[in-house]
Amino acid sequence: MKILHLSCVAPPEIGGIGRTAALEVAGLRARGLDAKLMAPASKKHADEQEKSFIEKVKPVLRIGNASLLPGILERARAFDVIHLHYPFYGVAEPLLLNSHKLPPIVLTYHMDAVDPGIKGWIFFLHQLLLQPHLLKHASRIIVSSFDYAHRSALRLFFVDHADRMVELPFGVDTDVFCPGPGKRERFMIPEEAFTLLFVGGLDKAHAFKGVSQLLEAFAEIEGEPHLMIVGDGDLRASYEMRAADLGITKRVHFLGRLDQDSLVDAYRSADVFVFPSLSKAEAFGLAALEAEACGLPVVASDLPGVRTVVLQGQTGTLVPPGDVGALRDAIDLLRLDPPARSRLAEAATAHATSFVWEKHIDGLIQVYREVCA
Repeated sequence: MKILHLSCVAPPEIGGIGRTAALEVAGLRARGLDAKLMAPASKKHADEQEKSFIEKVKPVLRIGNASLLPGILERARAFDVIHLHYPFYGVAEPLLLNSHKLPPIVLTYHMDAVDPGIKGWIFFLHQLLLQPHLLKHASRIIVSSFDYAHRSALRLFFVDHADRMVELPFGVDTDVFCPGPGKRERFMIPEEAFTLLFVGGLDKAHAFKGVSQLLEAFAEIEGEPHLMIVGDGDLRASYEMRAADLGITKRVHFLGRLDQDSLVDAYRSADVFVFPSLSKAEAFGLAALEAEACGLPVVASDLPGVRTVVLQGQTGTLVPPGDVGALRDAIDLLRLDPPARSRLAEAATAHATSFVWEKHIDGLIQVYREVCA
């Protein structure tokens, strides 16, 4: 079976959609399927080595994560299944509107597109007027949780097309992401310091991650804690300036992008993982799941989808999105209560085992078989 995955970004570019798509393709290929990931080329990452199964196509036009890819319809016809990672503006429209001429289309609805500026109105109009007509051309629509789907722009579509909706949570490789000894010395973290960790994009496309709110909450926590921030992007310099303004530069460690082994070391070197996303642009929380698998309690925003990963009072604490005071207080409670941290950490590791990656790949293969039958 030949499967084409299409994503608006792909490694080495930053983005949860692209990272998930690449992991899925790698998992499918490990099962012997002929799977490929196609994404727009980026000038910024032109010199970085890519996986052999990732093909970057030079777009005719690219604005943010929206792209027009030349010849995409002709190329898609060579596959048995097209797996579209949505949103992918510029590619989703021609594919779905020409679905009658193409192999079956499986669509993963990752999230509602959200933006606080003028783009937010464009996204809203697209979701209201065009998106319902596009989605009806997909053979199956995969969501990471029904909790999110019922509270997203999919909710009305769900009512009439429930038979095509599939709940398939993303997974984590628990052989890689698992508890172990930390390596604080490599991150310049004192062994005795209470240490937080954040992992996420530091670019404009990921402004919803809530890094500014995290820095403000962190600045108000007593006891000289430390904060590791993993990720990079065009907002990093502004976050570093904000940390300086708050007087916490010496205790905030901007680590940039890390490879997988180093990322695991960072998880294992922290006491608490923080996931302070602000909006429904956050639909799941793969980084939070990885943190749980490594034995970390999580303080996260109470958002649809995210709360299926972080269980209130069981694997962590949920706080209202954007509430700096609530975020600070939740972190401080865990700082002051090591036994509670240990209890939550143990439960978090156990909870993560229900999201094993192999189970996710099993689900994908089942969906492909159904649409090809």
